[in-house]
Amino acid sequence: MMIKHIFTDMDGTLLNPAGQISAATRHAIHQVDLPVTLVSARSAVDMAPFATQLHLTGPQIGFNGALIYQLHHHQIHPLHTIPLAANSALQIIQAVQRHFPAVSINLYDPFRWYAPQADRGVARQAARSAAAPTITPVEPLLSQADFNLIKVTLIMEAPQKPAPVVKLIAGLGLTDVSLQIPASEQGVSFIDITSRQANKAHGVQTIMAEAGLQRAETAAFGDGENDLPMLAAVGLPIAMGNASTKVQAAAKYVTKPNTADGWAHAVLTHPAFQKN
Repeated sequence: MMIKHIFTDMDGTLLNPAGQISAATRHAIHQVDLPVTLVSARSAVDMAPFATQLHLTGPQIGFNGALIYQLHHHQIHPLHTIPLAANSALQIIQAVQRHFPAVSINLYDPFRWYAPQADRGVARQAARSAAAPTITPVEPLLSQADFNLIKVTLIMEAPQKPAPVVKLIAGLGLTDVSLQIPASEQGVSFIDITSRQANKAHGVQTIMAEAGLQRAETAAFGDGENDLPMLAAVGLPIAMGNASTKVQAAAKYVTKPNTADGWAHAVLTHPAFQKN
């Protein structure tokens, strides 16, 4: 069965190591002429420039599946959200501030980014973001009844590792949250915290159901362990050559790394994408 829809991770997958979409990848997307859904841990604001560059008009998936949205006249229109409980988020943040004060804390709603202080982690995020953070105390923000918290991201610089922070959070006994650890970048580690109901597979399956897509008609590209649920949800899971051994083992096809335009290589050469 031919592929009718592509779901793709961004960092380490669709994007090259410079965080850009290469000319080869843009050409491949034009050639394959299929709907493409970006599936990322990033916010919708940070995804929007890439979706615009690729002329993607369909639903996109942000915050590891906690937000499905569409761009209309460059405006973000949420279609589905899975909020993170404010009480659970506050418990995590207070524990991290108490035991690991050097960890950078970042909060997101569907449209904006907030942080309690302008630290090095915030500066790092701002350098690659299309948005600027609102610096504000956490407790009053989370106490607002209409605040739609979607994700909390913790940022650690070496020598701080995520494992002790994860252990601390696990010790809180919160059953309604999910922790995901994207690949480290130049000695910087991240912990993404969303509702337990949110993952990339949830977003993918929601779009598949609404579009009437069969599993065999879908493909997904990924490189990180947070991509594993998404890869398991589609008919053709594709791992990048730069993916971990665990991710490559979960794929039906392993393409070249993102340093060698692996995304474009798969789309232009794999039989499932070739039209009769």
